[in-house]
Amino acid sequence: MLDSRRIALLGVLAAVNSVVRLMGAGFAGIETAFALIILAAYVFGPRFGAALGALTILTSALIGGGVGPWLPFQIIASALIGLGAGFLPKPKSRQSQLVVLSIYAAISSYVYGSLLTAWTWPLFVGEGTILSYSSAESPIENLVRFFKFELVTGGLIWDTGRALTTIALILLIGKALMTTLERAATRANYENA
Repeated sequence: MLDSRRIALLGVLAAVNSVVRLMGAGFAGIETAFALIILAAYVFGPRFGAALGALTILTSALIGGGVGPWLPFQIIASALIGLGAGFLPKPKSRQSQLVVLSIYAAISSYVYGSLLTAWTWPLFVGEGTILSYSSAESPIENLVRFFKFELVTGGLIWDTGRALTTIALILLIGKALMTTLERAATRANYENA
């Protein structure tokens, strides 16, 4: 159940992360927003993480003029990243937690990129090419075609940049930020949900 303190906390984190996102996206997949989404979801839980992921992308798109047909896909994909981070196991040591979060950051960066590329794949390629989706082919063959499309368009390079940036941020600021978020959770009497 959301109360005013939890809504305020979500709003502040979404606003800060929206501005942070505007400082990163745009060059070689450098994406700064996912570190806070993953860390906050890990501390506050899956529902909070999903809401933070969706609000961050929506707000940064409105602020930065990034509204287009891709926006719903970005919102859904980042909400899924926040949702997943909230379900991650919580080892006892902070170092082990950072390892878990870093592995998740790498995997989720590629999943996010694949989800966003998937909606453009049929639009950009059309029909009848070696990169096109084909209903006559097996799912494995279509996955191979999709992977080739990711290589040709540079999607994997972009996703690698996102993964490296997110992992670096988690390793650099994760310990201090998680301690701060846990303190905020205690003060707001926030139970993981």
